[in-house]
Amino acid sequence: MTILRAAAVLAAALLTACTTTTAGHPAPAEHKPATTSKDYKEPYSLARLCELLEPEEAQQLGGSTEGEEGHSIRDGHDLCKWADETDLLVGWQANTSTANVQTGPGIMNTPTTIDGLPAVRNLSTDPITICQYLVDLPSGKLFAASVAVLTRGEGKYDPCEVASRLTNLIVPRVRNQ
Repeated sequence: MTILRAAAVLAAALLTACTTTTAGHPAPAEHKPATTSKDYKEPYSLARLCELLEPEEAQQLGGSTEGEEGHSIRDGHDLCKWADETDLLVGWQANTSTANVQTGPGIMNTPTTIDGLPAVRNLSTDPITICQYLVDLPSGKLFAASVAVLTRGEGKYDPCEVASRLTNLIVPRVRNQ
């Protein structure tokens, strides 16, 4: 599978593991800052997503050193992707939780916790292997970190081990925002 096709499949899978969706465009954040500072960034803004990993951290997980801003193919939610030997994607979604994780053939869901928060490891094996961790944040948002191993990284990485490391790096950084 080409890198481009794997990235498209992974982007479609990220944040689509939930069966509850909201029609229309993504809603703005529920809260606005009290300040009007131009330097303020919403905690879950697209630019903020790409700042959640340091270049060295992304590289250690098989990703590129720079995150690429993007949107979910399915519902338009913000994503950030670091792709090299692995395809690392992170994003968030409002109005859903781990209780709505997709099930079906080729999908294995395992309840777990990340940084003391309820989470689900979602492993999908069709058409490619994608492992993602979905975490219920105290803010009511669902955080997702997803990993697929690309051709250059085959045999070097376990997608669920990388997804676990990725999620454990980021959740402490976003859990209270």
